[in-house]
Amino acid sequence: MCAALRHRGPDDQGIHVADGVGLGMRRLSIIDLAGGHQPIFNEDGSKVIVFNGEIYNYKELRRELIARGHQFRTQCDTEAVLHLYEDDAERCVDRLRGMFAFAIWDSRAHTLFLARDRFGIKPLYVTSGPWGLGFASELKALLAAGLSQRTLDWEALDAFFQLGYIPAPATPLTDVRKLEPGHSLTWRAAGEVIVQKYWDVPATLLPEPPDVERRIIEWLDDSVAAHLVSDVPVAAFLSGGLDSSAVVASMAALGQQAPHAFTARYLGSGAAAADETHLATQLATRCGAKLTVVDVHPDLRDIFEPIVRALDEPHADESAIPTWLLSQAVGSSYKVALTGIGGDELFAGYRRHIGVLLGQHYGRLPLGVQRTASALANLLREPWGGGLGIDRLKRFLRPGRNGTAHRFFSFLRRVDNGDRDALYSAAVHEHVENASAQNHFERLHRDGGSLTGLRAGLYLDYKTYLPDDILALSDRLSMAHSLEIRVPLVDHVLVERIFGLPDHVKIGWWRSKQLLKQALRARLPHDHLHAPKRGFVGPTAAWLRDELRGVLADELSPDRLGRLGYFDPAAVGRFFDEHMTRRRNRAGILWALLSFSVWHRLYMEDSPAPRYAAALE
Repeated sequence: MCAALRHRGPDDQGIHVADGVGLGMRRLSIIDLAGGHQPIFNEDGSKVIVFNGEIYNYKELRRELIARGHQFRTQCDTEAVLHLYEDDAERCVDRLRGMFAFAIWDSRAHTLFLARDRFGIKPLYVTSGPWGLGFASELKALLAAGLSQRTLDWEALDAFFQLGYIPAPATPLTDVRKLEPGHSLTWRAAGEVIVQKYWDVPATLLPEPPDVERRIIEWLDDSVAAHLVSDVPVAAFLSGGLDSSAVVASMAALGQQAPHAFTARYLGSGAAAADETHLATQLATRCGAKLTVVDVHPDLRDIFEPIVRALDEPHADESAIPTWLLSQAVGSSYKVALTGIGGDELFAGYRRHIGVLLGQHYGRLPLGVQRTASALANLLREPWGGGLGIDRLKRFLRPGRNGTAHRFFSFLRRVDNGDRDALYSAAVHEHVENASAQNHFERLHRDGGSLTGLRAGLYLDYKTYLPDDILALSDRLSMAHSLEIRVPLVDHVLVERIFGLPDHVKIGWWRSKQLLKQALRARLPHDHLHAPKRGFVGPTAAWLRDELRGVLADELSPDRLGRLGYFDPAAVGRFFDEHMTRRRNRAGILWALLSFSVWHRLYMEDSPAPRYAAALE
């Protein structure tokens, strides 16, 4: 299992095996380089921890714990977590500021305690059986030990084809689950498993503070400063967008060192529309940062398979390619980098956030008016080149008295129900409940207090898209290159200060991220505040028509689809032809099908690992 995760920690390996327990870890040395070897034991050796992540307030906790009488053998953050657990047991997580997944074994109580950070920045997979419980940072480690029967979970995969990712706690396999963000798990020797939620995105509506724009800058700088805690140099990802620019500008304002930022420049088909290097250059010049431009070449066939292998699950986010190449470039000279991930969820940066507000008003119109508007929208055709604006308009104008979660889910869906029904073979249809993914969103909305307005959409993003798409992708692809990504805009102290602010403070009429833009006026060049949102993605639709057309045709050939038996070759062929002839942009479903086919070949068709779990039984 450790060997399967060597990329996550090439600097060190630690293993502890005793009666009834085996713990292993791979270490990327960032804090206390010489003394932070794991596993780490408490003073009397009765408790032991393996830990992945960073605790940014560990020095404060360490001072407090020493004052209580605890003895430390190292200078690292991991030991602070263990001693905090000695005092506070499961509630130790309440005091931790950072990103983490850890396991603590109590040999006296024969109890295992697992915990995952509040936002799911760090991953944690779990499986169980008559032999006990297994866990790992990546799915591939569980498979290396033969701890899964590798049976596909088609409800989870149906969600993947609709969303481009698999929402927690599901995974592509029926017998492996993800511990959800903000949750802990306690396992006792008798086989009892208790899963508890210890934190959630705050639902309380907050008053607008005086001089709110100045406070935003103060809070942002506080979070960035916390995330710079490191015994090794820290770099930054810079897309040219508002969020990563805000983080780099804050790094410069804090003045510890001139930031070294890395940005992607696309080459090949569709490159001009995705190029933001001019914005990155402006920002770097203004704040005195060193800028390295990483060329994203159209030679994608050689890197697509390694990307899919690194991601662990079928994952269809097009930002995978620039993230992989930037991580490779940064990881060659740095161990740590900051990114602007999380700004859109905190400050309302997606079109769907405006859509959820408008949708509440549209849903109150008479159904006859809605049906007329929808019928007129359905007469529209996508422009030459396959833009997605018309498709989004059609989804918004669908008639119905649907609730907030239902409408929000419809904004995210990559494929409509008609195309989805046509996609699956009869055998797969038997295992798919039509509304499972939608029901998941509605359940999350209810459990979160049925928030209204903008906060309803932001909350659902925090529970689904952020942890299971963006953060999962960022973690796997950066750690594949032994690079730790830190996300100062995904910080619970910052979120608790900002999430509950009134809607009108965060967003204006057709103006996303109004609050953040106003706060950053003195820090960022004018162009950054008015540039259109592009996202950290490449020209995916063009890549599928050109550079990736050959591999797409191979993976989705009728012969291969027939062997798999999951999809209707005629429907897949129609999606392929419509995209190649530019009749309709099918990048979303084609990228998902390509990702799934390659994942299936790597994870399901290769020879399975020895069944160690069966041997234990």
